Amino acid sequence: MLRPIYTLIPLVLLLVQVPEVHGQCTTTNATSCQCPGGGQECDLLPDLTISWYGLMNYLDGPSEVAGRVRISGSTPNIGLGPMEVRGVDMNGYRRFTCGVDTFEVYDPNAQQQFTCPGGGTAKQLSTQRVFHKNGSQMTSYERVMDQGMTYTSTQGNVRYDQWGIYSLRMPEYGVSDPREWPIINQGYKLGFCLMDYNNCGQAVVNHHCKDDNTQYNSGTTLSSPTDFPNYGLGGGNYSCSMVRQGISSGYTDIYSEYLDGMWIDIPSGTCNGEYWIVYEVDPLDRVLESDEGNNYTAVPFTLTQQTATSPIATITSEEQAYVCSGGEVRLRANAGLAYQWSTGAITNSIQAGPGTYTVTVTTYCGTAVSQPFTVTELAQPPVPVVGTAIICEGEQAALLSSEPNSLWYDATGSLVGSGPIFETPPLYASTTYQVAAVNEAPGTVLYGGKQNNAGSGEYHAGAQRLDLSALQAFRLKSVKVYAGSAGWRTVELLMPSVCSGTRVPCGCRPVSPALHSTSISLRGTVTSSLWPVPPIYGGAAPALATPTRSATWPPSPEVVVGPPTIITSTIGRSISAAVSVSGNRSRSRWMSRSAPVWPKC
Repeated sequence: MLRPIYTLIPLVLLLVQVPEVHGQCTTTNATSCQCPGGGQECDLLPDLTISWYGLMNYLDGPSEVAGRVRISGSTPNIGLGPMEVRGVDMNGYRRFTCGVDTFEVYDPNAQQQFTCPGGGTAKQLSTQRVFHKNGSQMTSYERVMDQGMTYTSTQGNVRYDQWGIYSLRMPEYGVSDPREWPIINQGYKLGFCLMDYNNCGQAVVNHHCKDDNTQYNSGTTLSSPTDFPNYGLGGGNYSCSMVRQGISSGYTDIYSEYLDGMWIDIPSGTCNGEYWIVYEVDPLDRVLESDEGNNYTAVPFTLTQQTATSPIATITSEEQAYVCSGGEVRLRANAGLAYQWSTGAITNSIQAGPGTYTVTVTTYCGTAVSQPFTVTELAQPPVPVVGTAIICEGEQAALLSSEPNSLWYDATGSLVGSGPIFETPPLYASTTYQVAAVNEAPGTVLYGGKQNNAGSGEYHAGAQRLDLSALQAFRLKSVKVYAGSAGWRTVELLMPSVCSGTRVPCGCRPVSPALHSTSISLRGTVTSSLWPVPPIYGGAAPALATPTRSATWPPSPEVVVGPPTIITSTIGRSISAAVSVSGNRSRSRWMSRSAPVWPKC
């Protein structure tokens, strides 16, 4: 969908406000550009904010229907320099990533089409151009950002991935940062096309630009060019270009509620009442700014269109509910007005050791008591028994552990083997190895969504997605797709964002979703999306067959849930000093048994 830009042509030309141009402060002349503290040499950094006034009032504020709230976001740059993002660097090069590999292509006008060697979808890496003042001289440098950008062929531009995240939350007493409040649900803009949509002096964005936008109903409005020491630096003409885009100093970019992705889905079980919308831009701090701590805001919003339901109370764990001796996990209740834990705590979350817990939660739907939630203590494995080996110089030693499920480490703590037997490489000096016994409790394989198709299906080569919410920790192992012919497709897991190409043979089979041949663990209450994406630049991938005739593509995520792998042992008799390292998120400590090896005859 194209971003419309509306131009009002007044009958009286004197009513048009023309941005003041600072002739002595431009991207080529730094004479009158201001540095912090009045200095003569500095980086002129941007300072991005998100307007609470724009969130509340632009296009009459958020609009609500049953199950969804649409919002608009205005992101003023109040810094001393522009926020400039480049798809083509100053030397004419573009950068693309294919899995773990990065490619540079000389393409100064961004006209070439790029596909990964062997197929697959590439992500484009962008650079941030930072302007530097040294007296009257203006220079600049570029920094490559590890944040990908997505090319959209329908709009002919590149978009900055995950530029904005917005959520519906309930405030918690004693918690000042709204980003830490209990969450109902969240949405995120998969890509922003950055541009100078309005300058801060235009009436349509009056009160959007403030010196502090983090607090609702606070901050001093910045609307005059004199409110910005380097007003207009950047040129005031950034647009959705393949080469460069950005936001000049004293300008704002706006994404309106009618654009794709600008909404928060309201889950069932959410009753009408008073909530807060929390909005954050550049949440991963990929952009270098003068202030990284003011990229968020929060505004109150009253739901009035939701269907009344019975109250619910739930407990979730940010990690698996299994701990070592003395360990704890954080238990969290669903968002509510008040909480009462079986421990006596009245907060949204608690730290909990082994035991069984309940919580009473009061929401706008009423009051409910949760099902009991048990935190289980895992048993420690037995001490591994190993012996000393004596070999001749240049020979290999076979080390034996009494525990079949063992991990072997070298003297620096690097993993070198597993199993009851470890064979060393040829040795020419005395060496010490360490072994740890592992107590592993297997998880349970579950499937989200349909395990198989329920109809004849249909084909498409477009980008569709499956949305899923992780209400407790789990490991995403694979997703099942249906392909009519072999070819490269990208199955992308967003939030957290990872991406790689996967060759899908003909037929139905599970594929690893952009995990670089590993599994990924999701912890806490997060919302993710799985996308099958065709190649970015031309050469359409073979179509995927959807399991049903619905308009969406629902693959079946296969997840492994259950206790994590706990690596632990206790100190035993050893010739060399034992080494203490941290367990696998278990908050316990374990000691490795050492196995010295002496090469001698």
